[in-house]
Amino acid sequence: MLDKKYCEGYEGEEQIKIWCDEGCEENGLLVWNGFFDTILEGCFKPEFQKGGIIECYYNHDGFYDGKWEMKYPHIVLDELKTFDENVLDTKSQGIIKIAKDIIGQLIYFIDTAISKNAKVYIEYE
Repeated sequence: MLDKKYCEGYEGEEQIKIWCDEGCEENGLLVWNGFFDTILEGCFKPEFQKGGIIECYYNHDGFYDGKWEMKYPHIVLDELKTFDENVLDTKSQGIIKIAKDIIGQLIYFIDTAISKNAKVYIEYE
């Protein structure tokens, strides 16, 4: 089941789906693009690792082009853990708090997927 609480109120705007297929059911998160961009901006480092989500953000490819398999989830976990609100363009504490909540859920979700040997995907909706 997809958790959609992070896109409520933003219906009709771009959303990001982060999920894994377990049998024929999709489990994961649906996130408003504004929150997701805030997360990526806060995790960006010029010396990003190859194969992670920040490389996709920098090159504007991967999940921007369609369904993207997270082949190196450990790299993505490391990137998410580097979130720094001080580098963000936004100063909205509401958006920053929600971005941090989403990061916590993503870390838990990806950790769980790794332990189950499940594939994680990201895609624009």
